[in-house]
Amino acid sequence: MNARALVLALLSLAAPAVAAPEPPVVAVTVEGPTALRERLLRYVGLETGAPLDPEAVRRSVERLFATGELEDVWVETEAEPAGTRVRIVLRPLPRLRDVRIEPIARPATEAPAPGRPVAHDPALDAGDVRQASGLRDREPLDEARLERAAQAVALELERRGHLEARVSARIERAADAALGDAVFTIDAGPRARVDVVRLLGAPEEHQARLQAPLLSLAGRDESRARAEEAAEDTRRELVAAGHWRARVEPRRVYDPAAAAVSLDFVAEPGPRLNLRFEGEPLPAGLRSKVIRLVVEGRAATDALDAAGEQIEAWLGERGHRSAEARWREEATPGGRALVYATSAGPVTRLAAVALREFPAGFVAPLLTSHVGDPARDALLDQDRRALAEALKSHGYPEAEVELDVPEVGGEVVAAFRARPGRAVRVEAFAVAADAPLPPESSPHELRLREGVPYRVTDLGRDRAALLAAWRNAGHPLVEVTPEVRFSEDGTRASITMKVEAGPRTLVDQIVIAGLEKTREEVVRRELSIEEGQPLGLAAAIESQRRLSALGLFGRVDFVEVETAAGTTDVVVQVDEAPRTTVGYGVGFGERDLLRASLELSRRNLSGLDRTASVFLRGSFRGSRVLGNYREPFLFGSRRQLLLTAFREEEDRDNFDFRRAGVAAQVAQNLSPRLSLVGRLVFQDTDTYNVEVPCDEVDRQYCNATLTGPSVSLVLDARDDALDPRRGYFLGVDVLHSAGWLGGDDFVKAFAQASVFRRAQRRVLFAFSARLGLGRTIGLNEPLLLPLPERFFAGGDYSMRGFAPDSVAPEGGNALLLGSAELRFELRDRFSLAAFADSGNVYPLVGDISLRDLRYSAGLGLRYRSALGPLRLDWGYKLNRRPGESASRFHVTVGHAF
Repeated sequence: MNARALVLALLSLAAPAVAAPEPPVVAVTVEGPTALRERLLRYVGLETGAPLDPEAVRRSVERLFATGELEDVWVETEAEPAGTRVRIVLRPLPRLRDVRIEPIARPATEAPAPGRPVAHDPALDAGDVRQASGLRDREPLDEARLERAAQAVALELERRGHLEARVSARIERAADAALGDAVFTIDAGPRARVDVVRLLGAPEEHQARLQAPLLSLAGRDESRARAEEAAEDTRRELVAAGHWRARVEPRRVYDPAAAAVSLDFVAEPGPRLNLRFEGEPLPAGLRSKVIRLVVEGRAATDALDAAGEQIEAWLGERGHRSAEARWREEATPGGRALVYATSAGPVTRLAAVALREFPAGFVAPLLTSHVGDPARDALLDQDRRALAEALKSHGYPEAEVELDVPEVGGEVVAAFRARPGRAVRVEAFAVAADAPLPPESSPHELRLREGVPYRVTDLGRDRAALLAAWRNAGHPLVEVTPEVRFSEDGTRASITMKVEAGPRTLVDQIVIAGLEKTREEVVRRELSIEEGQPLGLAAAIESQRRLSALGLFGRVDFVEVETAAGTTDVVVQVDEAPRTTVGYGVGFGERDLLRASLELSRRNLSGLDRTASVFLRGSFRGSRVLGNYREPFLFGSRRQLLLTAFREEEDRDNFDFRRAGVAAQVAQNLSPRLSLVGRLVFQDTDTYNVEVPCDEVDRQYCNATLTGPSVSLVLDARDDALDPRRGYFLGVDVLHSAGWLGGDDFVKAFAQASVFRRAQRRVLFAFSARLGLGRTIGLNEPLLLPLPERFFAGGDYSMRGFAPDSVAPEGGNALLLGSAELRFELRDRFSLAAFADSGNVYPLVGDISLRDLRYSAGLGLRYRSALGPLRLDWGYKLNRRPGESASRFHVTVGHAF
């Protein structure tokens, strides 16, 4: 906040202690650059016809400064017969035009001290200063920002060895007052050089070997990073020599008179250590892992303990329930030894898993402990907790489960004994609030209600839902206290959720700060919070998420500024990210020989979040050019336009091809789950110099021309698009290629549906159905669709007992597919799947017959990675025909549906 501006504003409005009523405001004028004035006018909260309110003036000045675009604000008042005229003058901060370095004026008689190097100014050029300071073109410049930039440049100079560097910066306005230069005055001082290097404290037998590389630093420019890197290299050498607890610290002594640094590397090697194992033989892989943990942990106590726990865990997984791995340290002739004494104990296996004293009708969850497996305490305890949670979910809030496993080895029975306590049901449930909740903020259906089992987890979830509902309604300090009263016999519970809403906060005004190129409307259209409406927590989080998702800003912050009781301004502070990105690559391939690629993207065109990109790729065998343009807000609404044009050509071994096309796509979200996509496509593929039949060439390269519109409707209610656990997906796509537009004449449609349901915590059912229909149009057209447009089946995403596209190698005009999967989640991100697929491809739509369905079934293994599920499937043909293989393996990323 500019103190001068605020004092001027308040002094100009000062009134006598006893005064007549304030005259009304007859006019408010705002002066400043036109574009700035029009953009910031919304933040002036003075109304004509109303008395002049000093508090409203103060809030207006604060909001104007909060935008981060103003250097000063003047507020002046002028009395007129009809009232008061208010004049507000905006002085914008200059925006960065250039970064310059101002030379230091040194006296002609100034000479360096004897032995002191001559300072060479500047030590950095303008480009170095711009990069070190982080200043960006057209960024608003204020004193605080320049001070931070000068500090950053000074740190860069220190990093380069200028230990006496002094940096200052000032703003120099250009002839166009809207722009300015950042002028840096840099007194780098001499660049310090390393004069003396010593290694202190190293073992005598390693002194010469370790000191030799350090001596190479002498005579070089001083560099903190280089010294720390050398110290770490020395420490690693000591560790490799057995000194696992070694430390090496660089210590500097600077002599300003000579601009020289004495650099001492102080080593604390510690004793030479070795590690050995006693007792139970351990595999080489486990021993290596233990040694690595100890060495990487510098043989500290916590690292030694963690390594022992690894040994015990490894033995425990193999049924050694009483395994122990204790370490000790003892002296040896050459240093000290770390000794792990391991006692495995007998192996215990599960002869049976018994559930005892559980209530009648209780359905146990899927347990991880199985008959014949080693008795693993961790898994048994996990099953005990799962059974206790299952009892609580059945309405036994005080349920406990005891685990009884004999300590002896051999075959044992793991007995889970239930202590369920009384079954409790909800007799009454009510929410008592001291403030009403708007209907639009009401929580989704609460779990607790009359007649359901009483669950403590449901009580916690309902409390969290009520807290979120009131916070979303603008009550940030709400408190929800559950009150539970049990009947005399303890079998019925009456529950009251007492809600103390606290004060409600409304959004007074939203201030956008930090914009450079982006237009304010781009930010405001992504906001879920509204002026005059409650400041809801979910709306604020969603607004921040949507702004971050644009990719235009490196940082997005929301700051609340209280303006009056019950109201607050929200300052949306953003930092714009770079607008231009360049990517390139060079490679070599057996077929392409030398190849290179270049991609150039320009974001936020015209400040409206529009994006244009060009991708170029070339090699000795072909080339590809791809251009894209994206408009995210077509015709002023949340409707995305994507324009694409491409051309590619390539010389292949058995054919050559050229392909070119343009496409326009418009996408509209009809609801959070439902979207509509329309496309207009022209694509022509010309294949020539063909030495083999087209059906032996990849079908996408066969001659075809596609011209016409298509429409897609997608309903996606899955909880996760990559790895769904619940929900459903529906999609319909219709394409018409029109002969009168120059393309092949046909129409085709494809529909798919998927459903995902959990049977138990680790068990999931997934179902999918797909239907494809197509036909050519016109008497002169062939009956079958062009080869690239026909339907095919077989492979990792359809009939998994078949090779890709092998169910009907010629393809067809109709497709019918159905799949079902049963997925079992295992430990460590792995899961198993059993699946069945059925379907077929038919030459014509009229040929569809359920009697001709092909069937396959199989098993699969999945691993949940950051890229999505990694999938290995084995499918077996259930109605194999002569000449076909029996089964097929598939390895891919992503689920089949």
